Amino acid sequence: MPPIRTLMRDPMKAQQYRVTNPNKPEDLYQPLYDRVNYAAAGASQISFFSTQLGQSATLIRAGSAASVTKSRRDTNLDTSGVVPTKLFQFIGVSICYIPLQQAVAAANTVSIGDDIMRLKYGSWFELKIIDKPILQCPTHMIPESNPMSAASTTINASTVFGSGAVVGATPMYKFGIPITLNPFESFAVTLNFDGTVALTQTFDIGLILHSFMRRPT
Repeated sequence: MPPIRTLMRDPMKAQQYRVTNPNKPEDLYQPLYDRVNYAAAGASQISFFSTQLGQSATLIRAGSAASVTKSRRDTNLDTSGVVPTKLFQFIGVSICYIPLQQAVAAANTVSIGDDIMRLKYGSWFELKIIDKPILQCPTHMIPESNPMSAASTTINASTVFGSGAVVGATPMYKFGIPITLNPFESFAVTLNFDGTVALTQTFDIGLILHSFMRRPT
């Protein structure tokens, strides 16, 4: 690399040696996602993207719901409520419902479908950027990212068929016009519940903002 003084005299040459170059960004398909817990007793609202990667949150892990450190299984948000260094263009949104008990013999497994319907039909969705509402709609309008297409459960066996998550074919509520989230713009995503929507067991709920990410090279 040329000496620092040479680079200071020649900005064009200095540009070649920058660690990041905002003039030559790269665009990648990269969803922005988060995972939160919904207690069986119910809640009036749950907020996504409010607890960043590496912080503690109550989530289902290894068969139990407890306070854990959020990993990239749970979120890819590095700073709560904002993305400081990247631009995202959201093209759609989908939801994933994750029950605590899934084993065939578990007491609440047979009620998973009913619990999911309660979550879908008992709440509404909101996406805001800064203080501007971008999308408000009943939650049942937001497709599941990996829905169950069929299930058969007996005392000794269970068969479940799910759809695959394929780029371009993943079920989502597709935005007619891509929604831009600029660097350092705050945003908030919530599910809001009318009354007490109680479940037979606790669930984690995953929220996926399908998007293209632009970052400096």
